[in-house]
Amino acid sequence: MKCSKSKPINEHLLRSWIRCRRKAWLEIYGDKQKKLWTAHSTLQLNHQIDCFHHLSQKSYGIGIQACEEGKNIVYGIRVKYPLIENRNIKGNLALLRKTSGESIWGNFSYQPVLARQGKKITREHKLILSMSGLLIKNLQKYQVSKGLILHKDHNNIKIEQIRLTDSINKELIDSLLILEKDIESKIPPPITSNRKKCTICSWRKDCNSIAKKGGYLSEISGIGAKREHLLIKNGIKDIKELSKIKHYELKGKLERHGIQHADISKQIILQSKSQATNKAIRLKTKITINNFKKAKGLLIYDIESDPDLKHDFLHGFIRLPNNLYNEIDLKKIKYSPLLNLEKDNESFLWKRIKKKLSYHKDLPILHYGETEPISLIRLGERQGANSSEIDSLKKRFIDIHSLIREYWCLPVRNYGLKSIAEFIGFEWEQSNVDGARALLWWRQWKRSRKLNKMYSRNLNSIFKYNSDDCLATLKIAKWLIDQE
Repeated sequence: MKCSKSKPINEHLLRSWIRCRRKAWLEIYGDKQKKLWTAHSTLQLNHQIDCFHHLSQKSYGIGIQACEEGKNIVYGIRVKYPLIENRNIKGNLALLRKTSGESIWGNFSYQPVLARQGKKITREHKLILSMSGLLIKNLQKYQVSKGLILHKDHNNIKIEQIRLTDSINKELIDSLLILEKDIESKIPPPITSNRKKCTICSWRKDCNSIAKKGGYLSEISGIGAKREHLLIKNGIKDIKELSKIKHYELKGKLERHGIQHADISKQIILQSKSQATNKAIRLKTKITINNFKKAKGLLIYDIESDPDLKHDFLHGFIRLPNNLYNEIDLKKIKYSPLLNLEKDNESFLWKRIKKKLSYHKDLPILHYGETEPISLIRLGERQGANSSEIDSLKKRFIDIHSLIREYWCLPVRNYGLKSIAEFIGFEWEQSNVDGARALLWWRQWKRSRKLNKMYSRNLNSIFKYNSDDCLATLKIAKWLIDQE
C-alpha cells in the first residue's frame, strides 16, 4: 500500500486519531465499503447547529470578509498553516467569536468556538480548540489565549472558557507529530484496548473481525486496556493462552497489581474458555425466581431516551399472554408505545403507565439492564407515588441482563442486548439500527411534525425498533427457560 505525505491533516482526522489511532489511519487508507454509517456524526452536527444558533443572534458573517468587517460572529473560515514542519494543517473553523485584542483587522480579535456533547470536557475538546487557536493566531497575527465550548444543559446553552496554555499547545504539536507518523506508515496502528469506543465507530465491523480472528484479549468482557497490559506483562498474550491457565495461578499473578484484578481472574478465564470454544458455559442449574417461571403472562418494558435533555420520550411495552414454557406466538403479542412528547408533561404519561400496570397487576415486568426500572421509579416518585406503590413496583421488575450474567457465560464480547440476542439467533427487522439512530429519528420527527411530512415515517421506525428491543428481551428470557 502506498502512503503519501500529501494526505491532509485536519480537525476531522485529529478527532479520529484522538479517539483511536487506528481509526485515523483507516479514514485515509481503509476500504470504504467496510465503513458503516452511524447516527452519531449527524447527532453531533445537529447539536452543534443548535448551540451555534444561540450565539448568532447578534451580527454575523461568513469568511474572511466578515472578520475584516468586525462581525461579532464569523462562520466558515478555512485556513491552512504548517504547524509542524513540512506539513500544512487544515482547519475548517466552524465558528469564531469576536473578543478584545489587536488583530490585523483592528482593535479586536477572534477566538474559536466548538460545541460538545457529553458531561465532561475531554482531551479531544482541548486539542481541537488548541489547533483552531494556533491557526487563528497565524491568520489574525494575534495570540489566542482562550477558546469557548458550548453545551446543552436541558434546554439552556452554557458557555465555558478554556485557557489555551503553552502546555496544551505543546501537547497538540506532539500529537500532530505522532499522527503524521501514523498516517505515513504502511501498517495500521493496533486495535485499541478500550473496545467500548468501538461500539459507535464506523469501522467497528472491520476491527471486530480482526480482533476476533486474532484472539485479542480486548475481546473478553472485563478486560480493558490496563488489565490487558497486565496479562501481557505476565506472559498471557491472547484468548487461547488465557483459557488454558489455572485460576489460582492467574490469581497469584494478578493480586500483586491489586485485589480487583485478582477477584476477576476466574470470571475472565471462564469467559475466555467460552469464546475460545464458541460454547456457552452454564454457571448455575436452576433459575430460582418463581414469579418469572410461574407467571401466567409477562410485560416486557423498554424505553428510548434523549440523554442531552434527560428525557425518556418513549415507554414501550409488549404483553405475553401466557407462560414462557409455552411456544411464543408473535401474532398474539401486543405492542403498546406510550409517547411522552414533552419532558414537562409527565403527569399524563404516569397516569397512562399506572393504568397499564394496574390492569396487568399480576404480571412481572421484564427488562434488560438497570435503566428501565430506575427511570420508571423516578418518574413515579416525581409524580407523587407513595412508598407502598414504589415498593410494589420494584418487586415486579426482573432484569434479564442480570439473570444472563448470573447463570451463563456466553461466547460474546459483551453482554449488551444486541450481542446476546444475536447469539440466540434474534434479528432486528431494520438493519444497522441502534439507540443513536432512534434518537436521530425522534429529533427529526419532532422538528418536522408541524411543518411537513418529510420525516413522518420516522415515528413508525422508532416504534418498530423499540418493539424489536422488547421482543429481543422476551426471546432471551425464553432462551433462559428453555435451557432448563
